[in-house]
Amino acid sequence: MIDYFKAEWIKNRKVVILAIGLIFLALSSFIGLANFFLNYDVLSEEQMSRVLWGQLTFYNGQLLFPAMLAIFSGLIILPEFERKTLEMLRSNQVSVKKMVLSKFLLALFLVSVIQAVLFAIYLLTLYLSQIPFQIEDLLLFLRATILSVIGSSSVLMIHSYLMAKTKNFAKSVGVAAIGSFSGFIFIMLGGFINQLFPYSQPMIGLRSRALNDMSFLEFMLFITVNSLFSFIFYWLTVKKLENNE
Repeated sequence: MIDYFKAEWIKNRKVVILAIGLIFLALSSFIGLANFFLNYDVLSEEQMSRVLWGQLTFYNGQLLFPAMLAIFSGLIILPEFERKTLEMLRSNQVSVKKMVLSKFLLALFLVSVIQAVLFAIYLLTLYLSQIPFQIEDLLLFLRATILSVIGSSSVLMIHSYLMAKTKNFAKSVGVAAIGSFSGFIFIMLGGFINQLFPYSQPMIGLRSRALNDMSFLEFMLFITVNSLFSFIFYWLTVKKLENNE
């Protein structure tokens, strides 16, 4: 398995993928920070650190993040269809299961880097703006950052399957855009369906709307939903690549 991951690490354009992720993060952070500082004067000191997190992460988690994940999946999966690479790998009896898993782990690692930068932006804004905060809040938002990576797993695997099935980069990103918009509507409507919707999982992980820690039942539901989506679409992706014509 380690050899498969090393192969993916070498052949994928990590710098390009990270650069795209940072562009998405810069755009969402600009919107979030602008909204925060436009309302800065009406906030009490006790509210500021939490409202900052909510504004900084909402647009990232719900509107832009799924499209970024679709692009990540596309850039990692699509090269296998160039110059009959997949056919060559299968003729050499390369394990498709291990290859797809290594691609998934690489994507998760790159997402982790982007989310770590997001948390760093939050800390830097607190420092530069001299906003008071509590250590408990920092620990909560650090956990939320980690959970947002877990929440990205279902979206990554869905778009890995879409890329394997359609081999169409634009279609995959288009589906992500529709999913993001649908998730935004579900948030406005409220209700249980939002907790099950795959494109809402990164935002749920970030806790950008609730701003409170998950209960044990919420955490178990979050892990279960992401595990199920990830496993189902991992299996579908493997089957599609194994039977690709």
